[in-house]
Amino acid sequence: MTSNTITVPLPEGSHYAVMWGIPDLYAGMTNSMLHRCRAFVELAGVEVTILTYEYRPDYDIVRTRLRERGAMIDGMHLMNVWEDLRGWDDAKLRNVSGASQFVTPDDTLFIPLGDQGDHTDPLRHTLHDPDGNVVQIDYFRADGTMFASDRRKVPGPKSRAFTLCDSAGQPIGTWQKIWELYWSWLDSLPRDPVAWFISDSKTSANHMVEYRRDDAVVIHVVHGSHLAPGTGRPHGELVESRRRAFERLDDWDGVVFLTRQQLDEVDVLLGPGKNRHVIPHGRHVPTTSPELKRSSLKGVMLTSLSKRKQIGHAVKGISRAGRVGLRRPHLDVFGQGAQDKPLRKLIVRHRANVDLRGYSDDAAREFDTASFSLLTSSNEAFGLVLVESMGHGCIPISYDMPYGPAEIITHGVDGYLVPADDIEALAAAIRRITRTKPAQLAPMREAAHRRALEFNDEHVTARWAEAMQAALAAKRAGA
Repeated sequence: MTSNTITVPLPEGSHYAVMWGIPDLYAGMTNSMLHRCRAFVELAGVEVTILTYEYRPDYDIVRTRLRERGAMIDGMHLMNVWEDLRGWDDAKLRNVSGASQFVTPDDTLFIPLGDQGDHTDPLRHTLHDPDGNVVQIDYFRADGTMFASDRRKVPGPKSRAFTLCDSAGQPIGTWQKIWELYWSWLDSLPRDPVAWFISDSKTSANHMVEYRRDDAVVIHVVHGSHLAPGTGRPHGELVESRRRAFERLDDWDGVVFLTRQQLDEVDVLLGPGKNRHVIPHGRHVPTTSPELKRSSLKGVMLTSLSKRKQIGHAVKGISRAGRVGLRRPHLDVFGQGAQDKPLRKLIVRHRANVDLRGYSDDAAREFDTASFSLLTSSNEAFGLVLVESMGHGCIPISYDMPYGPAEIITHGVDGYLVPADDIEALAAAIRRITRTKPAQLAPMREAAHRRALEFNDEHVTARWAEAMQAALAAKRAGA
């Protein structure tokens, strides 16, 4: 336990969050995962370990960065499969749970790179083909001995050969599916008495959906749309990156959707299931009333600069909103992404009063002084930024897109919903706020704050406790 005061009890066991990696400049899914883990620690008094698969030469840098940002606190831990494997002794390596799936590592499967490839990283040597595709990766311990070799283009029916090596660098056995390595790693982690694996990333979901153990409960959180862009809802086509996890949706011990709308559409497309739950993202919402006296002209967006976010719509909306006397509404956009340069050109072309401010750890503080926030995405899994905005009395203006805004905002009461992709309606909503006196906006700011409190961490963590108990009960009943 990490706390003497348990506000929301979670089921007993070891708690894990499964991610592919932790980006240096993260938002969205990673931010939500980290916040949930922190809430589990603070409110339930449990330890939570974040599991990652992405290779990095030094994860201590990541840990330090997360702690400096306040995203990791005491009781939260970060483990990586490659970092952990480097420390396994021979007994643990030879008794790995997936050893029954080993094939003999002969000279057609295990061929160390030697001097071939890129040796820039002393812990990982990589060989690419002429087109830049990875052919083989050899992994090493700090003492220079090899602990694994991953060949990607192996002759025969199996295209991959992952060989595990002992402390002398000699091969122990070869898996022809790297998921055997991942499952063996998960098997090595403590249970006490049940392991709770919450899989957030769609990449890790591909192997987690087949991880079945009597002492492990595996839950998948769906952070994005399940449908391919351009396909009709609800009878569209599954996006390829989610197909494996969704075609086996009933195999999960639990599946968590962020909105009722998305769950209903999944039920229509795939048929109903008993393992599905709706749990929105939680946030720490200040209990004190927000500042009500603020300029009506200041707007803010916290987002990634990607095509899906359609920030160009916000630029045009601000431009078309017009002046208030001699002044124009202003929008600060915080975030980074591939659309930075095109957006800067668009801002100049439309003479929009918009500044791209880049990434900032403190961007959420802007909600304390901004009058309104904008969300112009083509789709969202939830729209957590709306709750953040409302919690600080910043009035949200959002497209009514799938899936979250309509389940968060009550139009005209605590924010504004405008038809998706309707830039003129967006501009009209901006104009409505900017031309309203601050005192007249105060009731809407207060209503927004009250609505945000319904998504506070206590409420959301309690829903997690209910879903986890239901998943465990169903697992035991089906055993």
